[in-house]
Amino acid sequence: MKIAFYPPTAKNQARNSAHVQYIATRPGADKGELSIEDELEPDTPEWHTKYMHERPGSHGLFTAEEEIPDLGEVQKELKNHNGIVWRMVLSLKEDDAVRLGYTTRESWEKVLRAALPEAAAKMGIPESNLRWAAAFHQTKGHPHVHVILWEKEPKRTRGVLSHGERKDIRKIFIREIYAKERLALTAEKSAVRDLIRDTARSDIVNVLRKVESARVKVRALDGGKPGLPPPLDQTTRDELLEKLKELSKIMPQKGRIALAYMPSEVKEKAKEITDWLLKQPGFSQSVERYKDLAKELASHYTTNPEVLEKAAEKAYEDIQKRVAQIVLKGAAALQKDPSKVINTVWRSAWRALERERLRAEAEASIAAQKEMEKKRRMAERGESREI
Repeated sequence: MKIAFYPPTAKNQARNSAHVQYIATRPGADKGELSIEDELEPDTPEWHTKYMHERPGSHGLFTAEEEIPDLGEVQKELKNHNGIVWRMVLSLKEDDAVRLGYTTRESWEKVLRAALPEAAAKMGIPESNLRWAAAFHQTKGHPHVHVILWEKEPKRTRGVLSHGERKDIRKIFIREIYAKERLALTAEKSAVRDLIRDTARSDIVNVLRKVESARVKVRALDGGKPGLPPPLDQTTRDELLEKLKELSKIMPQKGRIALAYMPSEVKEKAKEITDWLLKQPGFSQSVERYKDLAKELASHYTTNPEVLEKAAEKAYEDIQKRVAQIVLKGAAALQKDPSKVINTVWRSAWRALERERLRAEAEASIAAQKEMEKKRRMAERGESREI
């Protein structure tokens, strides 16, 4: 957590106005892209209703209100504000953000709306006099949120926060961000305690094995949580846009947007784009790991190299179909807002790939665990026979 304050000078007023525009529009700001992973047909009444409801904004700014704020109005207010303005950055490591579910703007909206009124109160600012705006940046490695905070009616004359104020504010954010995990750990702790109590006469090692087995199965069922997508540079963005435009030109103008129903020419083009996408940095490593996991799972049943290779090819074909469907829907939505569609295709393709890889990781863990358990039982039976 970083906090800085800016006294109400003309220079700082202009800087604050520029800063709020920067955090709202810079590359990586989560602007709430339209989902293209649903099954609604474009240009139908249902699709337009959904689009209008979920329409991505031209910026990533959000406030205490549910409605998308007017960026120009926020800038104007800050430019004319005659009180102190505080700027804050809250950052998590990517692993923590993924585990806790803070990889989207929506998740940060909830936590800030819950925590900021209490945090401001520690500064002597009541909720009735509080104004704030924020933007979430999906930065690979350290996703973070920028917050800018001020009073409606300037009353506080001291910008610097005392050590106690900073400590209290930090505690509030930590408590809110980790609330779900603390509840889950408490529930797990209670469940393990009850399990041990109920099986007090059993072998404690077997009890712990059951607990770990349950955890692994839950991860397999859930498929895990994908991390942030690799950065999308301008050259790759432009190339993806051109490829989607080419696909859009040969797609049917009517009918359901589904790979299975497309003409062979469209299918091949969608798969060609998918192959290119899956070879991009970040994607290619995840693809190779996914194929290796398919071989690993198949190796529990055979050692035939050809069969193992076919398992890897089948795994790739499965993910290829999933991503090709995303590519198709991206091409169909291209006419609405190309820049946001490109971001959506990139991120949706990454999520689809990562979900399958994570599910495969969990399945491989379960298979390995079963194999170890099988060998352990065989060993125990062998020891019993020797006795």
